[in-house]
Amino acid sequence: MGVACLRPTPSKLRPGREIVIGACLAAWFGMVAAATESPAAEAQSAFDEGRYQSAAELAEALATADGLALAAEALAVYGHYVAPEDERLAVLERANQLAEHAVQLDPTNAEARFQLAHAMARYAQHIGPVKALRQGFVGRSRESIEAILELDPDMAEARLSLASWHADVVAGAGRLLGRTLYGATRDAAIEHYERTLELAPDEKIAYYEFGRALAAMGRRHRDRAREMLARAVELPANNHFDGLIHERAVAELASLDR
Repeated sequence: MGVACLRPTPSKLRPGREIVIGACLAAWFGMVAAATESPAAEAQSAFDEGRYQSAAELAEALATADGLALAAEALAVYGHYVAPEDERLAVLERANQLAEHAVQLDPTNAEARFQLAHAMARYAQHIGPVKALRQGFVGRSRESIEAILELDPDMAEARLSLASWHADVVAGAGRLLGRTLYGATRDAAIEHYERTLELAPDEKIAYYEFGRALAAMGRRHRDRAREMLARAVELPANNHFDGLIHERAVAELASLDR
């Protein structure tokens, strides 16, 4: 349902995920000072290394809105990209529960609200379009994302998700039904993708999602789709999640040349 997981650099992510430098003074043994991580930083490190289940456990133990949001994010990524097929729905249900708890703890936390939309959208993708439509996920996804943008208009993740919402609804329902029933248009998708790139010009997933959407819009958008996907491939993978996106960008780019 168009919620994408954009992974900013740590400095752009969430305050408080700092590394605490510990004093380990044993100079006469020739040892150097060692760095020890805070619990929040340890959870983020587990996420960045692709240890999503461990990241979820560590982040949930923090018992804060930010911690529960990270736990939900880790399970949403694991459930969508990594988990065995027969485990995915259960993992994504748990991601939804954690995100709901995060929002209950702090209703004004944009990150918590985003992770609730993210988990909900991943769950909708795995139950299939008919059930997702019947259960109201299409409209609820857009409402959730727009509520997040009211809290933080410059949240690149939410802007990217709104772009992908428009693109995915049009791709699934068609241009006429997408516009008539849901107010989804290609022009709005492109506008929100371009705004995302202004907010996060070095993010692989932003270029990948834009390129993927353009490729689905038809041949007249193919050159720009190739440009976006090539840029996604060129950008470095800063963590395990970026590596997952890199593989998909390579495959999507290759499919354009078939």
